[in-house]
Amino acid sequence: MHGTKQRCGATLTLLAIMLPVILILAAFAVNVTYMELNRTELQIATDAAARAAGRRFAMTGDVNLARAEGQAAAAKNEVARQGLTLADSDFVFGTSLRSSLDQRYVFTPSGGQINAVRVTGRRSAGSPDGPIRLLFPNMLGRSTFEPEQQAVSSQIELDVALVIDRSGSMAFAANEKSSGNSTPKAAPRNWDFCDAAPPKSRWLDTVSAVDIFLDELNRTPVAERVSLASYSTTASIDRQLTTDYASIRSGMDVYTKKFCGGSTNVGGGMQQGLNTLKHATLARPWASKVVVVMTDGIHNTGTDPLSVARTAGASGIMVYTVTFSNEADERRMRSVADAGHGKHYHAADGAELRKAFREIANSLPTLLTQ
Repeated sequence: MHGTKQRCGATLTLLAIMLPVILILAAFAVNVTYMELNRTELQIATDAAARAAGRRFAMTGDVNLARAEGQAAAAKNEVARQGLTLADSDFVFGTSLRSSLDQRYVFTPSGGQINAVRVTGRRSAGSPDGPIRLLFPNMLGRSTFEPEQQAVSSQIELDVALVIDRSGSMAFAANEKSSGNSTPKAAPRNWDFCDAAPPKSRWLDTVSAVDIFLDELNRTPVAERVSLASYSTTASIDRQLTTDYASIRSGMDVYTKKFCGGSTNVGGGMQQGLNTLKHATLARPWASKVVVVMTDGIHNTGTDPLSVARTAGASGIMVYTVTFSNEADERRMRSVADAGHGKHYHAADGAELRKAFREIANSLPTLLTQ
């Protein structure tokens, strides 16, 4: 009995000694977990701010609008139970480039042509929100901690293949039915295929929309390369990848001056567009690849466009589709965009077509490169 009391006393003494140690270790573990949680929250908020600022800058080229958009995005993301506040100085605009596919993007503040924004998220003594208080203060002599995270959003280099329908229906007006009509109603008297495109034709609406697309790309801080492929019964590469957008316009002009029409081989046109994105010297291996394919009708000959889109998507090439006029096969082209991990647009008239091409130019991808 006496031995039992001694053992109980020893156990109680050991518990008395170990309990504070256990509590200290538990508090330390809780603090470490809490710190990691807040670092993660800070990174998420910083990433969101960088994405928002980068997207706005890509669309407008205005650093003030970009900064405001980034600050608004940060404020919607909580760090230590409050929205993150970013100072103007937390946004640095500069150039982010890489020279090969296996290299990382390198950000350089200012200098050169701006195409990126670096955002620094801070919860420090000098930041708008101040440091974060630990759940158990005075551990290791500290009551707060001051995390800092960075993110860089870059407008990445793009190689873009425009794939344009030049089938017979493109000679008709957007609000005109092409089936059953030998020539467009709005065409000049005695007009026939292989004459100049009629003045109210879907083709000329498309030329106008492509002009807007190229103008929007011209405003971006990076030099996108653009190619032109077109299709009717057969498909052709009209211009290889180039930064000379006047060359793309002259490629369209060839058909404006002599519009011969034909059937609708959407898949063949897409395949030619993909071929330009694989050019041995003009296609940049580190650039993201995008196909923008437009049609006003229904695929009725040649290669299945859905099969081409699946091949593109599997190769990391994004496919945007645009259907024009109410005669177009929206359902099929929406499936083509889905297979190519892109987006589908529909335009009933020339104004909507121009709007669609402008939106595509302004929605081409940005990337968090840090």
